Amino acid sequence: NYFKSVFLHYYKMDQTIKNNSIFVNEINQLLHNEGVNKDNRLEYIMDIMNHYIYKKELKVNVPKNVLDEIISLIDSISINKNEISQILFMFYCDKKVKLDLDQFYTPFTICDFICKLMVPGKKVIDPACGTGDLVKTYSGMITLWDINENVLDICKENYKLNNKDCIIGNYNSILKHKLKNNSYDYCCLNPPFGSSTVIKDKEILDKYQLGKDKDSQEIGILFIERAMNLLTKNGIAFIIIPNGYLGNTTKKYLELRDYMIKFKIIAIIELPPNSFARSGTGISTSLIIIQKKKMKTNYDIYIKSIMNIGYILNKKNTPYKYKKNNGEYILIDNKPVLDNDLELCLAELKVFAHKKNIDELNKTFDEDVSFEKLNTKNIESNILDINRYTNIYKNTLDNCVKNSYLEVSHYVDHNPEYKFVISKQEEYLYLDIKQITTPIYARTNYLYGYELPSRAKISLKKNDIILSKLKGKLTFTVILSDDKNIVCSNGFSLLRPKNYDSIIIILANLFQKEFEIQHNSLCTGSIMASLGDDTIKKILINPNINTEKYENIINALKLINSI
Repeated sequence: NYFKSVFLHYYKMDQTIKNNSIFVNEINQLLHNEGVNKDNRLEYIMDIMNHYIYKKELKVNVPKNVLDEIISLIDSISINKNEISQILFMFYCDKKVKLDLDQFYTPFTICDFICKLMVPGKKVIDPACGTGDLVKTYSGMITLWDINENVLDICKENYKLNNKDCIIGNYNSILKHKLKNNSYDYCCLNPPFGSSTVIKDKEILDKYQLGKDKDSQEIGILFIERAMNLLTKNGIAFIIIPNGYLGNTTKKYLELRDYMIKFKIIAIIELPPNSFARSGTGISTSLIIIQKKKMKTNYDIYIKSIMNIGYILNKKNTPYKYKKNNGEYILIDNKPVLDNDLELCLAELKVFAHKKNIDELNKTFDEDVSFEKLNTKNIESNILDINRYTNIYKNTLDNCVKNSYLEVSHYVDHNPEYKFVISKQEEYLYLDIKQITTPIYARTNYLYGYELPSRAKISLKKNDIILSKLKGKLTFTVILSDDKNIVCSNGFSLLRPKNYDSIIIILANLFQKEFEIQHNSLCTGSIMASLGDDTIKKILINPNINTEKYENIINALKLINSI
């Protein structure tokens, strides 16, 4: 009986987790079997959800057996009821209106996190609302604007499904630059961003501080200024932005940060890579929380890097991700718990709001909660990318300085000659990320000059070390063969050691966690965060390494290359 009960427990758990991902298809099949036309299924499911969640009387004629099966399916899953409606809504509206709703999708856990931080009963606006999910669970007066009338029709259906009231306006928020300024307690925004979404109309640009006297400006940047203009005094904006806005040193991003830093930045929360994968973008993003309040003295900013938001972000359709302990699901009330770091972040931010007397955010008091913070006096060159301010980076750097580490530049030629002229009929060994299994490189990808990709920019010679510029797991190798015509992608940084001892020291440090922490913390960018060659050469490395160990590695690599 004991083993039977254990088996049934885990079987039920697996079924719950499975149903969490496939229940919408099961419901759709039930309605199909019942003969409900696909164009009418949204109306059916809206009515059933309102009956189920809000106990409203059914308006459509749903046979009892079908109703019972649908409710049984919904009862069998463990996810938030608001997220159930979001999933159902996106599925049926996508079928009904032939719109790719993924382009408007913000993961529910992010939306819920923002809404739980706002004090209930106040006024919130999303001036680029899409389907309105960002503020849907907020308990207050909700205003939604969007330029797309068709999307707003979907937004209305979305709120009807969730039994929520809102004020909807079909406006071009950027063009209507004065509309409802100084009117809202909160502004929540996940704007269109990127260098391809720009405004070039001088008449519009001149209405904005961040557009004035410019030939063009990114819409995302203008939306940040628009959000701040919509707020009342001490109002708060929650804005999802590309990480490049926080760290890139291009003039327009420096100007944006100069603008933002004039207000009180409450928090900068880095979201995990691929948070918006379902929307078809791999852009790295952060949530920045800014209060419309001018600060005259230095103050603390809450910072946190989030690893998990409750979804497996590198898989198609981003299925749910659950917490495990020793291979078993962690349960609360016999239900699996989402692996969602935003819940801890919410608890920390509420304590931060209490300690910093931020009345406009939900607050709690808990002496046991600790968190990382950045004092504005320590901001370097107005860079707001938090990775260089986190404890893991600061502690690593302090340890390097304490132990007299030296910069990589101490061991390499400063201006190595690496450019070359491609000879179309010559054969080259071309190395990119796929050819390297750290620290070994494959000697199989031979191409004629006319076959080389445009990324083939660096000519290599014996003893050169190359390492990837991209943020993430470090990829590197050392060239130990006498092959001529070895070239690599410009996605690598070239380190040309001064002598044999320098080869050993550099290679040894590339294996160390300290190097990887510095490398990843200093990367900037939104789509593929990376480091420049000069920054890589400023990374601190340990000159006192186990020489014998790494000489053995070098000798093993030489042997591999000779085979």
